[in-house]
Amino acid sequence: MQGWVILALCLSLGVLRSRGQNGLSELPVPRGLSLQPDLPAQTLSLSWQSDSSLFDIEIFHTELMNVVLNETVAVKADPVTGRCGWTWRSPSPLECTSHSVQIRARNQQSVSQWSPLQTIPGSDIPEKSDSYMYPQDKVVPVGSNMTFCCIVKEKFNFKEILYKGQTMSATRLSRRTYAITVTNQPASAKTGTNVVCCSPMLTLTGAVVFVGYPPGDEGLVCETRDLASAECSWKKGRDTHLKRKINHTNYTLNGRDCLEANEGKTWLCSSKVWEENWTLVARNPLGTVRLTDSAQLADRVHLLAPANVTAVVEAWKATLKWSWPVAAYKKLEMLCQLKLIGHELSSTRNYSGTGLSSVMLEDLWPDVDYTVTVRCGSKHAFWKWGDESAPYSIHTKMERPDALDVWLWMDSSNTGLVFWKPLSVRKSHGALVSYKVSQSSAEEDGWTSDSLPPERLNYPVILNNGSDITVAVAAQNPAGLSQPSAVTTPAYRADSQLSVSELLGTNGSFDLSWQPNANASGGYVVEWVPTGCRDLCPVNWEKVPESDSSFTVKPDSLEEGVRYTVSVYVLPAGPASLLQRWHGYSQEMIPAEPVGELSANQTGSDVLLSWKAAAMKHQRGFIRGYTIYLANAARLDLVANISDPEVRSYRVKGLPLSSHKFIVKAYTSAGEDTGSTVAIKMEMDTADMLFVGILVPLAAMFCCLILISICCYKKREWVKKAFYPEIPGPKVPGDWSSPPGPLDVKPSPHSLVQIVESPEWDFRKKGLVPVPEEEEEFENDNIEVDTDSDEPALLRYYNQVVGDGSHSNHVSDSSGSSTASVGSTQTEVTYTGIQSPSSSQGVCDGGGYRPQMQSAADPAEPQGEFEADFQDDSLNTGYKPQCSWQLDSPEAENLSGSLGSPTSVTSSQFLLPESSEEKPQPSSTWFHSFLSGKS
Repeated sequence: MQGWVILALCLSLGVLRSRGQNGLSELPVPRGLSLQPDLPAQTLSLSWQSDSSLFDIEIFHTELMNVVLNETVAVKADPVTGRCGWTWRSPSPLECTSHSVQIRARNQQSVSQWSPLQTIPGSDIPEKSDSYMYPQDKVVPVGSNMTFCCIVKEKFNFKEILYKGQTMSATRLSRRTYAITVTNQPASAKTGTNVVCCSPMLTLTGAVVFVGYPPGDEGLVCETRDLASAECSWKKGRDTHLKRKINHTNYTLNGRDCLEANEGKTWLCSSKVWEENWTLVARNPLGTVRLTDSAQLADRVHLLAPANVTAVVEAWKATLKWSWPVAAYKKLEMLCQLKLIGHELSSTRNYSGTGLSSVMLEDLWPDVDYTVTVRCGSKHAFWKWGDESAPYSIHTKMERPDALDVWLWMDSSNTGLVFWKPLSVRKSHGALVSYKVSQSSAEEDGWTSDSLPPERLNYPVILNNGSDITVAVAAQNPAGLSQPSAVTTPAYRADSQLSVSELLGTNGSFDLSWQPNANASGGYVVEWVPTGCRDLCPVNWEKVPESDSSFTVKPDSLEEGVRYTVSVYVLPAGPASLLQRWHGYSQEMIPAEPVGELSANQTGSDVLLSWKAAAMKHQRGFIRGYTIYLANAARLDLVANISDPEVRSYRVKGLPLSSHKFIVKAYTSAGEDTGSTVAIKMEMDTADMLFVGILVPLAAMFCCLILISICCYKKREWVKKAFYPEIPGPKVPGDWSSPPGPLDVKPSPHSLVQIVESPEWDFRKKGLVPVPEEEEEFENDNIEVDTDSDEPALLRYYNQVVGDGSHSNHVSDSSGSSTASVGSTQTEVTYTGIQSPSSSQGVCDGGGYRPQMQSAADPAEPQGEFEADFQDDSLNTGYKPQCSWQLDSPEAENLSGSLGSPTSVTSSQFLLPESSEEKPQPSSTWFHSFLSGKS
């Protein structure tokens, strides 16, 4: 224990020594520090004595010793008291917790020691154990930031602080104090904004804050109403949101309270005496506004409303009277304004005079209800109109109607309708009871009259023998008849008898102009009526003065998409005459209905489309042309655009044989209609089918003949050899050009014809037996045979009589040819011809001529069999040549010299080989030769 004391003393001495070395003891400590809190303003004023001018100030929350301020300030001592003073504004109410302050002096090199702590107690000290909330009922401007604190009652726990019902984040300032900070506060409601502090079990305490605006009043104006007192008014500014009596705005005028304005009933403040200069002060807890005004009394006269208004009424005029509530007005030079409102009429009339109290209202209309009001103002230095009187109603008396506007419309050469326009309230001068129609003609003396009800606005006329008639119409009301309006029948002119121009509307109206006419003493009449209308048509007309040569038909009398016939008539002294006529649309539209009676007729590969135009009432514009489309799947292909509206047919050419659908649409300047559709299936025409059925085969045959002729011409040599071969002449072997000498009749071994006697014939054998030549070397073994040659092959046959029913095959034997008998009844003749190697073996079937099928390649068969076969075959009659031979037989050596006649010495038949189905075809045929171009 003693060791710890010694260590503490040593440390204390060391600290004192270090302070002495740093010079901290050189400056005196500020003395006499005192604290003066201002709780509503949340400020703390510090006062002390010191010779220094620079100080360090520290402020703590006493209980937790949290530093809330550490700042160096420069303060000069008051020259009178010698004390220094400084004020600090706390962000939180000073009541929230205790605050402690210490101060020390400072210069550039050293500082003094801290002064003793001075503390001001808060409401969280143990002596105050209840719950508190600060600040209470404070008034702050909109957008300000505020800190609210809650001091929890002893032995209670803190839960939360609610601002406008919303939980806020709280900070602990001491053992019992918690605080929240709200930024940019919005304007409060009428009763203010509530801040509530809660414990887990109950609400502990709360506060109300009023957030609003300072006064914003402006525009102070003072005037007199009775030429003696003053009445000042101003324009109230925005709502301050401070509704409590202690917080609302307070008004004073020239130092006197404005009671009515302070109660919020009006923004007026009165003074019994005109003072010429006024000052209005508006003040609330957040600010003050000062307004001023000055003026002479005569310059600010604002009269009261006239009273006791009465009237004396006639048909065309009325006298209006009233009185003034202020006697001083009778000497005032004033200006009065009357506002007159009647049927289709609203006008304002001004009157002036001294103490004006009655005026005459002229140019009224008979039998019309009017409402009149009066207000007046000072004529000298006019300030503003006074108050307006209560509305006063008057009704004028009736008068005879005005003359009618009459027109006669001729719908044919001998019939027409007289039309007249209904009179307005201003022109009828009373409710009409009837119309009187009078008619006169040159053939009849006097007038014939007729009475029509007031709803009737037309009268039919009929011309007898084409003579003109005059019709006069007058309107009648209880006051009497109007002046009659007469009209003479104009000459009827149909459209076909007059050149009619096309008229285009402009913004829904017709702008007309014409050449002035010297006979238009009565002016002109512009008439427009729907084209093609019959019976009761809506005929419209307007009369134009003689000096004008143009007129505009307004859109309100025209209907879009309706064709009108517009005519201009000249009004001379006699009947009206037609001057010019148009057809037109005020506004064109797309046709309401498509073209009618659309049909499609096939002509060969063409289709003729024809149609009729829609009715005029459905055209709704000038038809500018037609468009024709071909419908393909989901799209329309434009076929033609016919710009001539008179053309109502079109031929579509060159269509394939298929189904086609066409759409024809009429179009105006506004666009196309929906279109009419027609479908047609293209079929072959009967005449065309007959023509094609005849022409196509003929053309094909002709082309084939030409091709065949060309080919035959180019292959003429081959055709000749293939179908008409040249028969070779007989060739005799040996040299016949030598001189005559003894004839050697010894048969040559290479003779083409050998006579063989074969008395022993073997009838068991089928076919012919080849006769072998004498043995000798064949020198031409390697000679190639032209398989493509068309020459007949070398054939060898035995000419012998065989039966037709023989089917025997004979096999040649070399021994069979060694014995030959010239005198035998059975003689064999052997022929040798040129044969293709591919046909060396074959089968010859059938009756009649049948070649031998036995191959000569089996020389080993015995002679006896050959003779037996020969005997069997001798039973058959006929001739059977040998069908097979060998190129390498002994006779092949003399092929070149063996070409002889193809006929037998005992028969005139051709001995040509017969082919068989089993015989293999040569590698090159006649068709292949034909295609390859060989001749």
